[in-house]
Amino acid sequence: MKIVHVETLISCGEFVKSAEWVKVRKHLDKSIQAVDWPVGSGKFTIYPEKHGNGVKPIKNELVLEAIRK
Repeated sequence: MKIVHVETLISCGEFVKSAEWVKVRKHLDKSIQAVDWPVGSGKFTIYPEKHGNGVKPIKNELVLEAIRK
């Protein structure tokens, strides 16, 4: 999946400026970019006729990635 825009909702305090946050953010971006839907397709496709927004496939893959680590 290609990330085309990131919307920051909350950005306050020192953590958002820390090296740990940079590490976490890079890991999240890499994990999101690795998501494909349908699984095994090598790309990410949303099917609006099925009222999908892509949240469930992204969430499921991120959970699996966390389990693998």
